[in-house]
Amino acid sequence: MSSEATDTVLRELLPADPRSAREARQVLRSAVADRPEWSGWAERAELAVTELVTNAVVHAGTDIELRVRLRPTSLRVEVEDGTTTMPARRTHSATAATGRGLHLLASSVDRWDVEPREGGKTVWFELGDPMPSSDAGSDPTPAEEGVEVRLLRMPLLMHWAWQEHAAALLREYLLVRLDEDPAVLEQHAEASAALGLLYEQVPAPVVAEDPEAVMASAVEPAVTADVVALRVPRSAVAHFETLDLLLRRARELAEDGALLGASTQPEAAELRAWVCHEVLRQAGGDGPTGWAGDHDPGAVVREVTGIEPAFRALAATGAAVVATDEASVVVAVSPAAVAFLGYDDEADLLGRRVTLVIPPRFHQAHVAGTTLHHTNGRSVLLGVSVTVPVVRADGTEAPVRMSIEPQLLADDLRAFVARFDPVA
Repeated sequence: MSSEATDTVLRELLPADPRSAREARQVLRSAVADRPEWSGWAERAELAVTELVTNAVVHAGTDIELRVRLRPTSLRVEVEDGTTTMPARRTHSATAATGRGLHLLASSVDRWDVEPREGGKTVWFELGDPMPSSDAGSDPTPAEEGVEVRLLRMPLLMHWAWQEHAAALLREYLLVRLDEDPAVLEQHAEASAALGLLYEQVPAPVVAEDPEAVMASAVEPAVTADVVALRVPRSAVAHFETLDLLLRRARELAEDGALLGASTQPEAAELRAWVCHEVLRQAGGDGPTGWAGDHDPGAVVREVTGIEPAFRALAATGAAVVATDEASVVVAVSPAAVAFLGYDDEADLLGRRVTLVIPPRFHQAHVAGTTLHHTNGRSVLLGVSVTVPVVRADGTEAPVRMSIEPQLLADDLRAFVARFDPVA
C-alpha cells in the first residue's frame, strides 16, 4: 500500500483466471475493513468489481491490473486489461443469459466509464464524490490502422438474433472446455472481441413486440441493409477466424448434446461463416461478396425414413397440422395440410426446412424468432393466433389463421406444432 496525496491506493496484478474475481473482492474488503465511512460502499463495490474483473478475464484473456483509490468521501476502482475492444451495453431481451453485465454495473455505481490505453483499456467506476482520473495507466492509445470491410445485403434481423445466441454459445463452450484446455480462455477473448466489433457497428433492426405488429415490421426489405461498413483494427482481423472456429466447435458439441443450449439454426451458421470469411477475405485485399442466403428450403435435410414415430403421431388428426423439430425441419404433416398446400404426398414436405412454406420475405423473421426462442425462451408468436401467408406447392400464397405450440414428446424430443385454418 502506498500514499498519493490524500488518496489511499492499492494495486494488485491479477491473472486471466476465473478466480481473479474473488481475489478482487478480497482486495476491496481489506481496503474498507477498518474504515467505517467506507463500509456502506462495500457491497455495491464488490458487485461492480466482480463484473469488471469477470469481463476482463472472459473477454480480454490477459493479465489484469486492479487499482483501488480511497478518500474519506469517495471510492474509485480501475480495472486495466490488454484488449482495446471497448465494452458495450447490449440490448438483449430480458430473458437473455448474456448482455446484462454493464446494465448491472451502471445500476450499482455512481459513475463509470472506459479509457483507451496503449495496448489496452481501463474500465473504472466510482462511488461517492467524483475523483480525478488516475495517472497510473499508460498513455492513451493512438488510433490503430483499420481494415474497411463492406458487408453487402446484410441481414440485420438474423444478425441481431445470432449475436445473442453466439454470445451464449461461446460462454457455454468456454465453461465446458476450460478445465481441459486453458488456452480456450484466450481464444474466447478473441472471439468475443470479434463479436463485439460486429455488435458495435452493425445496426439493429426496429421490430415491434406485439405479435400482429411483428408480422408487419419484421419483413423484407426493412430488415436487410444494402451495405454495412465495418472498421476492423488490423490486430483484430485474426479474431474473426477464431470466432468462426469456436462457434463451429460449439455447434458440433450442441448437436451432440454436450451443451445445454440448442444448436445454431443452419441459416444463422451460414451467416456466421459468411461474415467471418468476408472480414478475412477483404482484409487480404479481395472485394466484397454479398450475402446470398443460399440455403435451399426445398432440399431434403433429413431422410423421411428417419422421422421418429413420436413425430409422425402428430399428423394423426383431421386438422391442418405441420410440425417441425428444433432445427425447423418438417417432421410431421397431416393429410389436411398436404391437401391445402397443394402437394401430392407428405413425402414432398417431410425432411425439408419449414421455410419451404414460408414466404421469402418472412425467412429472416422465422430464423430470428426460432434462434431467440432456443437461446432464451423468447416466444413472441408461440401460442398466439395470427394471420400469416403460407406458400403452396405452385408458388402462390394463401392466408391462414395459425398458432404454433411447442410440444415435448417422448425421449426428450421437442416439436413445434403449427395448426392453421384457411382465411376466406
